Amino acid sequence: MKYKFIGLLIAILCSSAAFAQITVKGTVKDKAAIPVPGVNVFVKGTQASASTDMDGKYAIVVPNSEAQIEFSFIGFATQTITVGQKTVLDVVLAEDNQTLDEVVVVGYATVKKKDVTSSIASVKGKDLQTMTVGNVTESLQGKVAGVQITGAGGPGAQPRVLIRGISTVNLSTDPLYVVDGIPMGTNINFLSNNEIESMDVLKDASASAIYGSRASNGVILITTKKGRSGKTKFTVDMSTGYQIMDKPYDMANAENYANILNEAYNNSGYTDYLPNAEQYRGKTTDWWKAGISKGSSVTNTSIGATGGSEKHTYAISLNYYNSDSFYEIGGWKRITSRIANDFKFTDKFSAGVTLNPRYETWGGPGNWADFVKIDPITPIYKPADQLNGTENEYSIYARSPSYVWNPVAAVKRYDDYSDLYNLNSNAYLQYEPIKGLVLRTQGSIEFGNNIRNIFRPDFVIDAAHEKAEINSVERKATTNVDWTWQSTATYSKTFAEKHNTSFMAGLTMEEYESSDVWGYGEGVPNNSDLMREVSAATKNRNSSGTSWSNSLMSYISRFSYNYDSKYYLTASFRRDGSSKFMANNKWANFPAASASWRISNEDFMANANSTINNLTFRAGWGRVGNQNLPAAVYQSNIGQGYYVIDGNVVDTSFPSTMANQDIRWEMVEDINFGLDFGLFNNKISGTLEYYQKTTKDMLFLKQFPTYSGFPANATIWTNVGSMRSNGIDLLLSYKNSKGDFTYGADLTFTTVNVEMISLSTKGEKLYGSSNRTLTAEGEAPGYFYGYVADGLFQNQTELNSHTDDQGTKLQPYAQLGDIRFKDVNGDGKLDDKDRKKIGSPWADYNIGLNLNFAYKNFDLVANFYSSIGNELVNQNISDLYNGASLTNKVNGLDQKAWHGEGTSNYIPRLSKDDNNENYTKFSSFYIEDGSFVRMKNLQLGYSFYNKFGLDKLRLSLSGQNLWTWTKYTGVDPEVGGGVLGSGFGGWNYPVLPTILLGLNVAF
Repeated sequence: MKYKFIGLLIAILCSSAAFAQITVKGTVKDKAAIPVPGVNVFVKGTQASASTDMDGKYAIVVPNSEAQIEFSFIGFATQTITVGQKTVLDVVLAEDNQTLDEVVVVGYATVKKKDVTSSIASVKGKDLQTMTVGNVTESLQGKVAGVQITGAGGPGAQPRVLIRGISTVNLSTDPLYVVDGIPMGTNINFLSNNEIESMDVLKDASASAIYGSRASNGVILITTKKGRSGKTKFTVDMSTGYQIMDKPYDMANAENYANILNEAYNNSGYTDYLPNAEQYRGKTTDWWKAGISKGSSVTNTSIGATGGSEKHTYAISLNYYNSDSFYEIGGWKRITSRIANDFKFTDKFSAGVTLNPRYETWGGPGNWADFVKIDPITPIYKPADQLNGTENEYSIYARSPSYVWNPVAAVKRYDDYSDLYNLNSNAYLQYEPIKGLVLRTQGSIEFGNNIRNIFRPDFVIDAAHEKAEINSVERKATTNVDWTWQSTATYSKTFAEKHNTSFMAGLTMEEYESSDVWGYGEGVPNNSDLMREVSAATKNRNSSGTSWSNSLMSYISRFSYNYDSKYYLTASFRRDGSSKFMANNKWANFPAASASWRISNEDFMANANSTINNLTFRAGWGRVGNQNLPAAVYQSNIGQGYYVIDGNVVDTSFPSTMANQDIRWEMVEDINFGLDFGLFNNKISGTLEYYQKTTKDMLFLKQFPTYSGFPANATIWTNVGSMRSNGIDLLLSYKNSKGDFTYGADLTFTTVNVEMISLSTKGEKLYGSSNRTLTAEGEAPGYFYGYVADGLFQNQTELNSHTDDQGTKLQPYAQLGDIRFKDVNGDGKLDDKDRKKIGSPWADYNIGLNLNFAYKNFDLVANFYSSIGNELVNQNISDLYNGASLTNKVNGLDQKAWHGEGTSNYIPRLSKDDNNENYTKFSSFYIEDGSFVRMKNLQLGYSFYNKFGLDKLRLSLSGQNLWTWTKYTGVDPEVGGGVLGSGFGGWNYPVLPTILLGLNVAF
């Protein structure tokens, strides 16, 4: 009996064991048998989860032998394994095909990189997150061959982005940004680095022609992060630091300033301006310290959550970015959120919706140069004996005789801020009625309201010059409503296993509407913050309001074919109709075609596969356009003016802008040849490309000639000619590992050569930047145009010999130490005909170097960027060296400027009058080498895995823009500007060195 009882007990225990929990252990490795840390391990249908440690080991409790464990990690295919009777489960992860083949986004589709036939560069979001920037495009600098990015400078400013140089003389050279399939214009300040999954740059027309009329400057496609099925994963990413603002020049103290001005006056025949310079010793006013802080703070914080099920995935993020100005007030703050939901209702029907609300506020004084230029003798505040007790708080400051307004007072008075409230929504529906046919419709609508408030208090610092006798208040509200709708049908089919085809056709429509209202008034009863409203104004109230809109309708199609993953062909066609053009030229066509040959897949390459992993030749041609015109360019506008006739003032109207019925689309035709390669198990890989772009019928706002009878400022939009550019892009990558040490390097190299082929009339010249740049046939557009400074007159012999054939001096007012201007054409006269090309703002080469290292839990990245071969105009030379003004000068200028033969051949003698026009003639004296090399980023990080209850904890220390090498003596060598006014450096807001601490948490 007892044996029966024991047997029954054993049976019961065995039966219970079927319901007992089981602990499963194991190691996760890749196909090279290297442990993979940080792999997500969870039991499907439960909350049980774990992660692998640094040795790839894990342990997890499952409810029974039928449980399924899912292993997932970025870069590898997700594996799901049923436990069965195993308690030790070792897993080998296979590389995810999408990651292995680098899936990239193209217009209205995604493809594997090996199937791409055009010039497309892809950057993953994780490679952008090592930098803390307000505009994510700054993180691209040096990472993409063919893309030149000029730093934004001030808080909230937008960097200049050029894709393969310039393709127009129009005002804007910015690329088109497309976010999650929706065109978003030319500014993506609303996006945080941490929200981005990838950025794909369409560099040639065969890739970008699908975006037609807005793709002439290139297209950047941005894919934001989406949710993934599984338990909710949370991330917290923080960085905070300090931007360093050093005084850009060593300026004269009060005594040295007096000596400099006295010498300038003496050299011009005047008595000392400030006699007894010694009296100012030790009495220097430190304007910089009084108004500019040593630096400013910057903070970037993001929190996110992703997760979901097979039917519904979600991604939620919230970002706060703050960049203070280096004044006591001002800066830029942005709060943005992204809420993405994707639904899979059936195997055939899916949908998604994304909401992106944001708030921005910005503003700050722009007079930082005045803290350098103002004289060091004037005190900040008026002496007590000059105050009578009736002054308001803005009138107690001293006035400088240099005519630079008191910068401390200007900051105190500053009240000019903008607030932006914006909501963007994006939704799609997708249906696959039969296998291979995908129907998709997607719409987006964006609401924005920008409110700018300005208050200018009344003050009297100097009754004759520096004052505002009545205060004023101003408010402008601009409302934008933009919507986009696009529908596509895509059919993909494989025939006989080796013939792969895909055809897409669709329709898109876009409309952009804006309106503004403006109110102004004067005489607010007091300067209190509570009274700064237009309704509080008692005098001169005024208001206005305008509205405008433009729309675009397009038909799109694309066909692609490949045979056996060896031979590829892609062709696309887009037809655009824009409201900005007249009826005769409203529509334009944008075709493109490209092909590639994957040589490495040929049978004759089989023996070389161990060395050559990828070898692909590509060729493409396409046509893109530019419709960058004002919304109402088809209208003629009337201006108003006043004339005196027989002693009477007559109010009259006149045409200010004329419509051009014959204006045509600006077109860019592009050819591209490329070679992609991967060697030695892809340790070495890269791309080498040659491109050529030809722009035709460039759009340009021209002034009517004076003989036309129209007023001098009357303008008309017209087509002005053609331009050609060509160059080479090179991307070279290397990656390797030895034990726990992994390392890699990416080198990008770009050349750009631009030449004007023709203008609207033979011999025509387009001037820019106050006639200091010229665009003419056979030259790059917007080159610097001025006189040639041929050193300084060192002695009387040199001065006397600078004459024409009859002995007449070419520079009759010149004295020893003045600039000798060259008689370029040798006609014995110094006039406008002696102006020539004296420099170009366009770089010969742009180079980027990106290094990465990792050892166990440590990681290190370093990014460098270089621009080589361009010139810049240093406009600060006049402020720093010119003795004709009363502004402060560089320290020791009286010794640096010419003061006797051989003392200088660059800085002219100090002169109060400057009769030789050393500083007023635009000449090569102002031109400097603008080449530079900059360390963009240096970051050291350390990661903890499965510690402190977290999946991952990473700490980092970063330095951005820490080191710059350049011969340019201006404030900063990263200088932007429009095409016809590029490269004019002055008191531009510098790119600041920044020290940051970072924290990244995942759980």
